Amino acid sequence: MSNYYTASDRMSDLIEDNYSLLQVLSRFGMSLGFGDQTVGEVCESSQVDTATFLLIINFIHSGYTQLTDDVSNLSVAALLDYLRQSHVYFLDYVLPRIHQDLHSALQENPENAINHLIHQQFDNYLSSVEKHMRYEERTLFPYVEQLLRHQVDSTFELQTFSKHHHAIDDELRELKKILIKYSPVDTNRTKLNALLYQIYDCEKELDAHCKAEDYIFVPAVHDLKEKILHEG
Repeated sequence: MSNYYTASDRMSDLIEDNYSLLQVLSRFGMSLGFGDQTVGEVCESSQVDTATFLLIINFIHSGYTQLTDDVSNLSVAALLDYLRQSHVYFLDYVLPRIHQDLHSALQENPENAINHLIHQQFDNYLSSVEKHMRYEERTLFPYVEQLLRHQVDSTFELQTFSKHHHAIDDELRELKKILIKYSPVDTNRTKLNALLYQIYDCEKELDAHCKAEDYIFVPAVHDLKEKILHEG
């Protein structure tokens, strides 16, 4: 397939070309079993804005390089739903699974000081991710919902939430360093390597999530706000 996907591409070809985009389908509420339908047809049947869906998948597939200055044709409502489902994915599925596997990998020697440090660092990381996402759910998402009702909260600073992304990155980087450099030799190697792979995969997906917020969602929300103020 070409470097970028279009509405006329078959959705099944898209998944076969890049299976990591399965999570994008899930977060837009799309189900498998779409046969030979095109991206546009699947979006229409799933009541998902096609332009918004395509921008997200091309943004991820291109390694976060395909951006557009024109966000006026994007659906802020669709982006909001996508980000909400991303939070559910990370907080209710991915991170609890990593926590469980971490406990399983290190349980052979739970009193080891390094094992204790690893657990502590993961707890710090989990707390940072959850704190940031809950902050968005309490402040950013309600602000956007107000905008979608054509109500502008002039006291909200749209750019403030993204600065927390760097703190999340720092916590995860420290956790990986401890696991790679200082894991006890008597730890189950197979479980630990599988765990580290999960953490790297989670890091990649969280990075995509944060970049989608910073480079797509925030500009689209800002554009919506300016339109409302101009119309008012």
